[in-house]
Amino acid sequence: MSSAQQRLPAIGLEIPCSSYAVNVPLRVDVLGIVTLDFKGGWKVRVEANLAAGLGGVRLKVLGLEWSADSPVLGTVTIRQADVDVTPLSLLEIASDQPPKYRNTMFLDFTVTIERPPGGGSPLVLSNTKTAKLLNDNLPLYPPQGNVYQLQEPVDLAPIGAPNQVVAALLQFPLTVTHNP
Repeated sequence: MSSAQQRLPAIGLEIPCSSYAVNVPLRVDVLGIVTLDFKGGWKVRVEANLAAGLGGVRLKVLGLEWSADSPVLGTVTIRQADVDVTPLSLLEIASDQPPKYRNTMFLDFTVTIERPPGGGSPLVLSNTKTAKLLNDNLPLYPPQGNVYQLQEPVDLAPIGAPNQVVAALLQFPLTVTHNP
């Protein structure tokens, strides 16, 4: 067994992580780009081994939440959507010597804008396709201050109206740290 395989988390283990993303550009159609600083975290459970390549495990996202305060929009909150619809995330061994991991997080979420442009009650949006956050150069897992990058912008639309995109999360440079 390789040293990287020996350091894979055990099946069934739940791993909580805190995280933050600063200077996140959120494009809101009627406003333009609003820059936000998010704080929060996620929790994953190790579900199954991967057989392909050098190996790895599948991770189920059990919960995630980040929030940011904006003078224009009030509190903007990102929360996990349906846990049973989101594909399992991947933790793969990228190389054995030195040990390196690739972690691809698949995320489905809602975004609640407390004070939407134009007024009214809070606006709840959902991503129109599963978001993908990636760190392909982790020296160890769980992460310790490692940055994950959004692989492509995420369109946001009112729940039940995926063709009516009104906002987009353009980047999400997320620094993630395990909370033992």
